[in-house]
Amino acid sequence: MDNIIKLFDEFEKIRNLGWIESINKGYSSVGLTFEKLLGKEIENFEIPDYYGIEIKTKAYYARKYIPSISLFHATPDGKYLFETKRLVETYGYPDKNDRNYKVLNVVCSTQYRTKIGNGYSMQLKINYKEEKIYLKIYNQHDILVDTETFWFFKTLEEKLYRKLKIVAYIKAQRKKINNIEHFRYQYIDFYKLKNFDEFIKLIENGKIVITFKIGRFRTGKKRGQIHDHGTAFVINENALEELYYKIPFIEYC
Repeated sequence: MDNIIKLFDEFEKIRNLGWIESINKGYSSVGLTFEKLLGKEIENFEIPDYYGIEIKTKAYYARKYIPSISLFHATPDGKYLFETKRLVETYGYPDKNDRNYKVLNVVCSTQYRTKIGNGYSMQLKINYKEEKIYLKIYNQHDILVDTETFWFFKTLEEKLYRKLKIVAYIKAQRKKINNIEHFRYQYIDFYKLKNFDEFIKLIENGKIVITFKIGRFRTGKKRGQIHDHGTAFVINENALEELYYKIPFIEYC
């Protein structure tokens, strides 16, 4: 628990700074700004952020708050080497900024089919016997046309246990000062992972979904090329304590 105490003390120092200017723009800015304040270098390694603790941050405006947390990214296993590229080229829809290129931004759940906008729809299906999560794709006539995309349980389990055994969840308020985004880090809670079975159950009941964010580069030398922002496993914030035990404050103070 020493590292939890250490992170809590660092958080308190940052919280006492009040409003802090964002280091960049975009959805990830609240987390990147906090990591910079910790003195942490920005990297994309699949290891916990801070001495065995994965840091998750959420920023919100007073009247706008989306209660979801991206746990980790996992490209599909599937049978093809470039599975996300195949998906966007086969089932994607025209980019609103350049209709010559296809993109794919979609939320997939076990509980319902998501219409993509080009006649196709997608839904997740868990196969416990094969230990896989399938992405099932239907055409405009509700006929199943593709089950080639899937994730192995063992792949997801390895990611979950390697990166997310202990999580620090930080909430920050956000506002613009002189038209520049600022954050005020307000709360921190610590969580300990229960087990992988709970993770699969939450996918089964729709409390964890999979999101595809596959766009295109719009400028520069890569213009028109696929820009994969990641295939994320996202949990509803209200279900966090179904996947994790909340560590009581008394345990780390």
